[in-house]
Formats: sequence, structure tokens, C-alpha cells
Amino acid sequence: MGAFEETKCRRSIVSDTFESLKEHARRWRGTIDLLEAGQRVDRDEALSDLGRLLDACQNLRDAILSEDSGASWKTTAELQSLVDKLDDVAERRKRYLDLAQLLVGGTVSHRRERTKQERLRQRDAAVAELMEVSALPNLEALPGPAVDGWLEWACSLDDSSNDPDLGRLKSNLPRVDEFISQLEIEMWQDGSVSIPQQMVDAVPEIRTEPETKSEIRPEPNFLGTIPQIEVERPGDSLPDGGGAIHGLSNSLAAAEPATHTGAATAEAEPIAIAETAPVPKPAKSAKKTAAQSSGKLSFFDPEDIDEFKRHAEEAKGKSKTSRNVRALLGVSQWLLPSDQNPLLHPSCGIRAQIAYNGSSDLLPVSPEDAERAIEAESGLLLFTGGADLLRWSIGQRVDEPADGVAAIRRLRMEQIRSWFTDVYKIELAEPQILDMYRMTTGIPILIGELHRLVLPNPKMPPTWLGYAIWTNVKSAFERRLPVLARELRNGSPAVRLTEQEIRILKMVTIASDNSTPENLLKNLRDHWDKYHRPEIEALNAGDEPRVKVLQDLGLLPVKNGVNGEPFKALMPVGPEDALRQIVGYL
Repeated sequence: MGAFEETKCRRSIVSDTFESLKEHARRWRGTIDLLEAGQRVDRDEALSDLGRLLDACQNLRDAILSEDSGASWKTTAELQSLVDKLDDVAERRKRYLDLAQLLVGGTVSHRRERTKQERLRQRDAAVAELMEVSALPNLEALPGPAVDGWLEWACSLDDSSNDPDLGRLKSNLPRVDEFISQLEIEMWQDGSVSIPQQMVDAVPEIRTEPETKSEIRPEPNFLGTIPQIEVERPGDSLPDGGGAIHGLSNSLAAAEPATHTGAATAEAEPIAIAETAPVPKPAKSAKKTAAQSSGKLSFFDPEDIDEFKRHAEEAKGKSKTSRNVRALLGVSQWLLPSDQNPLLHPSCGIRAQIAYNGSSDLLPVSPEDAERAIEAESGLLLFTGGADLLRWSIGQRVDEPADGVAAIRRLRMEQIRSWFTDVYKIELAEPQILDMYRMTTGIPILIGELHRLVLPNPKMPPTWLGYAIWTNVKSAFERRLPVLARELRNGSPAVRLTEQEIRILKMVTIASDNSTPENLLKNLRDHWDKYHRPEIEALNAGDEPRVKVLQDLGLLPVKNGVNGEPFKALMPVGPEDALRQIVGYL
């Protein structure tokens, strides 16, 4: 499929709602015909049909206003014209998304590493711009041929010509134009991974990184409502679960003149893990989609789940003293409601991921409960919990076996989409999904709050979020941010952070304004005095476990490929990262 999801590349969702309205209207007209002919009509059935017709009308209005809040119409003809227009916009959006995927899927080769990184930063900025423009309600057509031949066409354009397509490209997509103007088509290499896989592996943040590292001035409101993308590239060290892309830049280094022709807290008894079939440990470089190879929808890192299965297999028949792991822990700050979160959900939670088939309920436990259970039981136990359980595990004595940990870290935009549309079957318009990502940046505790607002009655989830309802949800979410910040400081043990962890959140946010992925750690540790915040101590070696807690809870973005090295995994917080709002209230 060319775009991210089938729902993004088919006709506008408004069309389906419009067809539903017309069908209900047809049925009601049939009832009116019977009434006019003096025929017998079942009153309850007629009133039920009328109610469904009124609901279909409201659903259509909500659908249209969710796609275009300024839309207006009075007649059926005007309504049909509006639906056709939204269908056309949906088709145009598909081309932008397809091109974004094409760029995300490939890479650039060059004999000079610095030039390669410049082009990749330009590529990432171009992808961000395509996503940003694709979310506009009045979307102009993407100039050029079909996407599979688009790059070759764009690289053949000559700045000296008066080609109208080139003019539209320059005025409507300046970052895409900047990338193309510096790209020789021979430098481009198509990706070897399928597009759907790459987009599911995308991380939720793009931030700018200037070539000159002494001064960084992020562009205001960059990526205001758009998803941000990272894709694995051979040889690159890239972020995972919410970090900034290595090498992305809005303020690119000045390049030589070029043309387009190619210039350069409930408690429960501990749970014994169920036996599972042997699972080979995957190579660290192997990537999977949000859905595991078994077909299960997952919100965990696939490698964590494979590790759990491997630990369970290796623990069979071994005593506690001979095992390599002490226990298995599933952790998250998003724990409520107990069955309405990705850690404990019966269909996609940790229990479902490892095929646990025991009879005990899977509920969060405290560190004290976990420790007592480990002392009393001989089997490899599975526990779930929050920040306190994770902190206890990370802070254990170095001479003890480590725990296996599967954490709900930052969710990617596609995972947010899957949570609401696949798990809870809520029909969402694309701007709503983009809003969800923008509001939360994938941070689990924020998505949990959004979930509770979208589903005030979990037993009766909505089928659609109307324009008025969604506007109220967004307003309520903004009002809840100070409350969430207070919970991080004074809430339950499963949510509450320590003062030192809060200090680190503040430090990373402060230093991110003029740091790159390469020098952030040095700025936090060796050059902290330049920020003139004497009340906050510089980062030290003792802070590494605290950084690990914040990364595993999804509060801090992380790099990819540096498992077990929290300091090296540190990434700047993007200018539009939702963490900034939370830190502002701490």
C-alpha cells in the first residue's frame, strides 16, 4: 500500500459517511411513501429509522468538520460538491504521503561522509515538509509524475528554465526543493525494506540540527501538527521511540551553488511464566513492525518480547541460583484503567505477547511484593508495575542477576493510530490522529490521559469523534497537563518521579535548545555551567540509572542501537515535544 495505512490512501472518510446518510434517507423516504399511501407502518420501527437518519446526518457533519473546520453548505448539490472536493484532497494527500515514504525508505551515498550527512539532513527536512503539507485541508496537487519516477524527474529540472512545475515546487515545497537541488540521482539508493515496515518503525520526533553546533535556533512551530519520521539506514545511528533524527537540519550548512540537474497500584500474587516454545534470539539489527511475526498487535519493542520468550525457555528446569535473570518485568506509567492500557490489555498486553495462559490476574505489584515473591517462589516470575518497580529493578545490586524488562516506551504515530482504531474500533479522521501525536509526542502517560478523555465509558467506546467532541477533548487535555505534572511529582509510586529524575528532565529540556545528539551528553555533564543554572547540579555518573528510568518510561527520547548505555542513548528534546509542556509545570 502506498501510504501509511489503507485508511490514509482510500477516498475521504466523508464519502463513506455520506453514503450511509443517503442509504438511511432512502429507507426513510420509503416509509414516507407508505404513510402518504395510508399504509400500515410500525411506529417503533419508523421512529428507529428516523433516529438512525438523524444520527447519520450528525455523523456526516462531524466527519466533514473534522476534515475541514471551515466547511459550509446548504443544498444537496453543495454537499455532493464538498464531498467530491474532500475525496480529491484525499487522493492528493496520498501522493504526498507516498513521496514521503519513498524518501524515508531510501538513503544517499557519497564518498564524503559530511556531504552524505548533509543530504540526509535535507532529506529528513523534506520528509517533514511533505507530512506537514499533506495535513492541510486545501491541498494543492503535487507537481510531477507518478511517485516511482518522481525523483528522476525532479533531479532533471533546470533552474534556468521557466518550468511551471519547478516554480510550484519552489514556492510550495521549499525544503523538498532544497534537497532535490543538491541531489544527483546517482547518489540515491532505494530502500531495501518495505514501506509499511519502515513507517511502522518510524519514531515520533524530528527536530532540527544545524551544521554549526555552536549556535542552534530551531525554526518556530516546526512540525506543529505533523508526524515525525525516522527510518533505519545502514550504518547510521538513529533514535528509537521518540528521539530526534541524527543529522536532521532546518538551518543547513551553506552549500555550493547548484541546479536541479545534479549539483553537489493494585496488588496481586506473582505469576509464574507459562512454558513457551523455543524462540531463537534475533540479531540486534533485525527490525520488526508493531505487529509481531505471530500477527499479534504489540506496543512493546519486539526485541524485548523475544528476550522474554528466550528467558522463559532458558529458565526451564533451572534453579533460581543458576538462572541468568531474576524475574521478568512489564513496566509502564500508563496503568489505569487496569485493562485499558497497552501493558495490561487482554488482547495486546504483556500477558498476550508471551502467551501466558495461567489463571492468575495480571495486575501491578510493588517492589516489596515482587521481592517477597522472588524469595518465596522457585519459578521465573512475571510482574507488572510502574516507575517504582522499574526503579527497583534498575537499582538492584550489581552482583545479582538482572531482570528482563519490557517497557511501554514512547509510542510511534502508527501505534497511536492502532491503539484507537484497531483495538477500540474508533473511526478517526487523519487530522485527529495527527493531533493525538502532536499533543502527546507518544509519551505513554500523556496518551493514557488522552485515552481516558476519549473513552470516558470504556464499556461503550465511541465509534466516531465528532468535531465538537474532539474540540472538547483537546481543551480538556490541555487543562489536565498541570494535574499530570503534579502526579509526576506527588502521585502514586507507580507514576511518581524522584527529585533527581525531575532534575534530569529539566536539564535535558534546557540543554536541548542548543545541543545536538553528539554533544548533548557533554553539555549536560561537562559544560552545564554555561546554562547559568547553579541550583541544578550537572549530570554525573550516578545519574545513569535515573536516565534509564526516564527513557524506559518514555519520558525521554532515545537513540537506537545503544541498549544498556543510557548516557549514550540521550537525545535532545524537540522544540514541539510534549515533554516541554510537562516540564514547564514541574
